[in-house]
Amino acid sequence: SGTQSVQFRRVPMQASARKIISRLPGVALALAIAACAPPGPPAPDTSVMQDRAETLEAAGDHLAAAREWQSIAEISSGSNRDRAFLNAARNLNAGNRPAEARATLDRLARIPVGDEGVEFALLYADAAVASGDPEKALEKLDLLPPDPGDEVLERAMKLRAEALFDLGQGGAAVRVLVRREKILASDAQVSDNRRLIWNQLQEAAASGADFSVPPDADPVVAGWLELGQALKAAGGNPLRLRTAMAKWRDTHPDHPANVTVLDTVMAEFQALTAYPRTVALILPLEGPLAASARAVRDGFVAAHFEEPEDSRPEILVFDSARAGSKAAWEQAAEQGADFIVGPLSKTEVGQLAGISGGIATLALNEPSDDVSLPSSIYYFPLAPEDEAAQAARRILADGLYRGVAMVPANDWGMRIAESFGEALQGGGGRLLEIRTYVSGLPDYSEEITRLLHVDDSRARHQRLERALGTNLAFEPRRRQDAEFIFLAALPRDGKQIAPQFRFHYAYDLPVYATSSIYLPGEPPGNDLEGVRFDDMPWVLASDPQFASLRNRVERIWPSATGRRARLYALGFDAYTLVPLLRGAGPGAISEIDALSGTLHLTSSGRIARTLDWARVVNGEVRLAPAPVP
Repeated sequence: SGTQSVQFRRVPMQASARKIISRLPGVALALAIAACAPPGPPAPDTSVMQDRAETLEAAGDHLAAAREWQSIAEISSGSNRDRAFLNAARNLNAGNRPAEARATLDRLARIPVGDEGVEFALLYADAAVASGDPEKALEKLDLLPPDPGDEVLERAMKLRAEALFDLGQGGAAVRVLVRREKILASDAQVSDNRRLIWNQLQEAAASGADFSVPPDADPVVAGWLELGQALKAAGGNPLRLRTAMAKWRDTHPDHPANVTVLDTVMAEFQALTAYPRTVALILPLEGPLAASARAVRDGFVAAHFEEPEDSRPEILVFDSARAGSKAAWEQAAEQGADFIVGPLSKTEVGQLAGISGGIATLALNEPSDDVSLPSSIYYFPLAPEDEAAQAARRILADGLYRGVAMVPANDWGMRIAESFGEALQGGGGRLLEIRTYVSGLPDYSEEITRLLHVDDSRARHQRLERALGTNLAFEPRRRQDAEFIFLAALPRDGKQIAPQFRFHYAYDLPVYATSSIYLPGEPPGNDLEGVRFDDMPWVLASDPQFASLRNRVERIWPSATGRRARLYALGFDAYTLVPLLRGAGPGAISEIDALSGTLHLTSSGRIARTLDWARVVNGEVRLAPAPVP
């Protein structure tokens, strides 16, 4: 057979091919090394730790369970690590540690998907709401799928509504919870949802949420929002709230809140606002305090007639000016008083040190510091020292820290100066100088020029003229280190002093005062122009309901307006406090809007007041806006 010859011809190699072939030995070597290398460490066995964490969680020891899950996460990796962090966050939320729960969730390597993604969003939103970050809660809730199922949707809608309430969006929040009701499975859940709306409305009303009713709101949503408006208008006052709710029920008889919520709530408020059978009032109706006592009595009786007739207690009135406050108190106790209001002056209150018996008593002043009284006695003073301290806090809130004060040269002025100075210094401010004055003088130029260091400016000018031997043009200057002036004065002195501040080059310094500078019912005029002072809502008519009440009662009770209006408000509020103080403990009265201020009960049994602020503008008293945060 024939033979064929094969010829080989060398073909030039491409550069890329040379690179691939040149790397083949290294790749082969690496594969060989990998094949021979020992396997990596196995994943740690955390089953015992998981069992312990689950046992702790089942027993309700959520913080210990969270620590166990965090320990598991620290030695795990990948999805096991993230799963452990989710479990830790769930237990931190349950243990009321929302900030730690958020920090734990932030350690996840990535945002999970599927069921774990749903749990992540709910846990983070829950922690964000609880830690006061509603915006972040809404952001995380938006990660949920559009149709997560009813159980998840119930939780998500509750959290969304709570976040919206925290943002002051009452209308949007109520809409969410009303929609939520449609997917709830049982009557008990529906009832709980309506109670949730009520509780959230109460909290949101206290923080000033918007309860405007949208034009397209359905009747149920509109009814809830109007109930929120009633809560907001009541200002935390249980008596006003009870009346407002009764009125709301009359106008919304078919609203779902009526049966499932308000029946229970009204019963609770009825118990809270129920008056005792007999209330005694002890006042000095004769002598130098008689006019003041009558104003307190008028306010007390006026409040009595504001109550429904079937709930009014019997009132027994005792004159402490005749036999003394201790004898009057004992007589009230003998005649069956269930609650005692009074006496009025510091001296009279101090006389109660020797009483025996546990009848709850609301004294309308406080004793001297060295007098100790029984724990059954509460105190409701209109203390000027408190007003001075509030003035200091308002000055600091307005961003002012250094100033001077001018007070009368008497015990009243010294007490006010001390209280003002302590509050100012306690808040980081500094009282540069205090100057006293004698009340009733026609001219206070000497005291004012010394306080403002205008006399120092004149002295420097005179020394310079003498040194130069010539007359120099001169305009006196006040001190430049002061940012404000605090003035303690009665109206007569205040109208003399305030204009002289302006005359002596302090026209650009804001002047702050207490309510003593203003006589209710009397226009302050231009003499007090620009002066800022704290005072009662009753005097300033800052509350529409109080203004309406004042218009209604001033014809019957002359003391409701004018120079004794503040004492009238004291009597009115004292009557209002009676049912709230029966058997009350510290914290039982918190943030109640009343005629004499926003009231709360301190741990020492004292009724403390927060006042409104006003400013004289064009000779008239106008409400001053709240300080800018």
